[in-house]
Amino acid sequence: MYNGSTLFLDRDGVINKKLDGRYVRSFKEFLFMPGSLSAISKLSDVFQFIIIITNQQGIGKGLMTKSDLEHVHDEMIKEISKKGGRINAIYYCPDLASKKCNCRKPGTKMFENALKDFPKIDIKKSYMIGDSDSDIEAGKAMHLNTVKVDNNYTLAKWTEEFL
Repeated sequence: MYNGSTLFLDRDGVINKKLDGRYVRSFKEFLFMPGSLSAISKLSDVFQFIIIITNQQGIGKGLMTKSDLEHVHDEMIKEISKKGGRINAIYYCPDLASKKCNCRKPGTKMFENALKDFPKIDIKKSYMIGDSDSDIEAGKAMHLNTVKVDNNYTLAKWTEEFL
């Protein structure tokens, strides 16, 4: 395990499949991306910290509550743990895209909060994996190594190359 190395992961489109035109509002709707559980398990042996950084404007739109989101995250963490992986923390922004805030990616507030909570994070040894331009933009603003994934070039495929 590399000292201070951190893997920042977006959630939707990286760990779980994005739903077309709607939000994951319950764990019943949460479908892991192919190979993501295995990838997180392998990466848990490599990175000191694995942290999810995710925009969740479904809360701001009133489509789900913070409690709904936290239940989804609790169940997701249980499944990741069953497969030998771990998540050290989850940071989410519930705000609407129209709200001018610095927590919503490409803003960097969620990363800054993680750095406060985990002072051992070494940016030079850390990565941001995301599927959107705002994920990559935020990672670059934080001087992280960035990797853009999609339905073909998944977290699992990147993990195989990385390891």
